[in-house]
Amino acid sequence: MAGAKPRVEFDSRGESGNIYCILARVRTVLRDLGRAGEYDEVYRAVTTSGSYREALGHIREKVDLVDLDGGGEPPRAGKVRS
Repeated sequence: MAGAKPRVEFDSRGESGNIYCILARVRTVLRDLGRAGEYDEVYRAVTTSGSYREALGHIREKVDLVDLDGGGEPPRAGKVRS
């Protein structure tokens, strides 16, 4: 299936919902697909985002990001810092 986004699952209410845990999974998936350059773009966009939700939006541009909890945002979402 050409052009399909790889799937990355996380739980927004658990450890895997940490934006840096999500980035690590995205890095692995994109690197395995030979798309490491795309990860660099995502990393820069995420680390300059003003919120968790904005950061997830940047990640979703490259992967099919699935929240297993369904919440979409952790209880104490704050500014993403690099």
